[in-house]
Amino acid sequence: MRDRHPLSAAFPDMDEEDFQELLSSIKAHGQREPITLYQDKILDGWHRYRACQQLGVSPITTEFKGDDPVAFVIDLNLNRRHLSPSQKAIAVVSCSSWAKEGRPKHTRYELDETVPNEPVFKTTNEMAKLAGVGNSTIKRAKEVVTKGDKETVEKVKKGALTLSEALKALDKADPSNAPPKPVEPRLPAAISIEKHQELFKQHEALKALYQEQQDNAEELAKEVEILEAIRGNEHFQKMKEMQATIDNLTWSRDKWQAECAEMKKQVLYWRKRVAR
Repeated sequence: MRDRHPLSAAFPDMDEEDFQELLSSIKAHGQREPITLYQDKILDGWHRYRACQQLGVSPITTEFKGDDPVAFVIDLNLNRRHLSPSQKAIAVVSCSSWAKEGRPKHTRYELDETVPNEPVFKTTNEMAKLAGVGNSTIKRAKEVVTKGDKETVEKVKKGALTLSEALKALDKADPSNAPPKPVEPRLPAAISIEKHQELFKQHEALKALYQEQQDNAEELAKEVEILEAIRGNEHFQKMKEMQATIDNLTWSRDKWQAECAEMKKQVLYWRKRVAR
């Protein structure tokens, strides 16, 4: 039983559906691609190895012959699967954080000896270009790898958390980021009994006034409801029409009365003229 190399483990596992298809393919056609070993661990082909183990098939292996296992793993896996920006960034940064004793000597991926335990893997800009993400995404990935525990890194790697969500979780878990305790309010100085009684009376008066206003509002609401109901009633519409007719008749009556009064004046005038 062989272990998985940390560089291979920087990338998420194949989903179950794809693994079952791989299992069926190896069962039907055999293992087509060899499994690459490095430092007696599986550098590439972890899922092929698992499938062979389940099928009881002896896996075909080959030793890594290059001088840059980091570039080898990234070239094979970064664009092979459908990874989110967070997954790509965490994979590239995880590869850069590969333990010093596991790195080949005299390569561009060696650690900076001036900063203990601080991994160096190209520049942030170069890593961003390699992963196909922005510089800020790489910076967040570095922060998660540096500050986060194994469980948090695994969740980002599997796509269960984004880098932003992981950082928020880390901030909440850090006691130094806990919100300050609320300041206890100062209690007011004690007041006299007379002042208390006066304030209590004012409070009771305001409460009674409020209740009165509330009762009035409820009564008005009921009256409005009744008026609205009447307004929509058929008889109300007829009453409105009758009122309009009455208003017209009243106007006509007033007009005729005015005309009759004028005619009476004219009659009286002519009677006087005739009498002379």
